[in-house]
Amino acid sequence: MGYQVIKQPDGKLALFSSFTDTWALYDGSPQEIVGWFAERAAEDARREAQRVVDLVVAGKSREAYYQFARTFAEANESSKGHDGIVWSDGWPDA
Repeated sequence: MGYQVIKQPDGKLALFSSFTDTWALYDGSPQEIVGWFAERAAEDARREAQRVVDLVVAGKSREAYYQFARTFAEANESSKGHDGIVWSDGWPDA
C-alpha cells in the first residue's frame, strides 16, 4: 500500500493513493511530486524524532532504543574509546 506516480494523458503527473483508492495529487510537475514525497518524509521524521525525545526526557530510553539504549556514562566511555569528545564536569574535553 502506498502512492503510485502515474503519468496523466496530458503528460503531467498524478499520485494515486492505494490507502483511499483516490487521487492524492494531480496536474503535478516532477518537482512537485518529489516535493510532496519529501515533505511527507520530513513530517514522518519530525514525528519519530519527537516520539524519541519525549521518551528520553521521560526517562524511558529503553522504550525508544530497546536493548541498545546507553546511559550517559556508557556513551561517554564509548566516545573516549574511539578518540571522540569526552564530557567531564559539564563541558567536553576535545
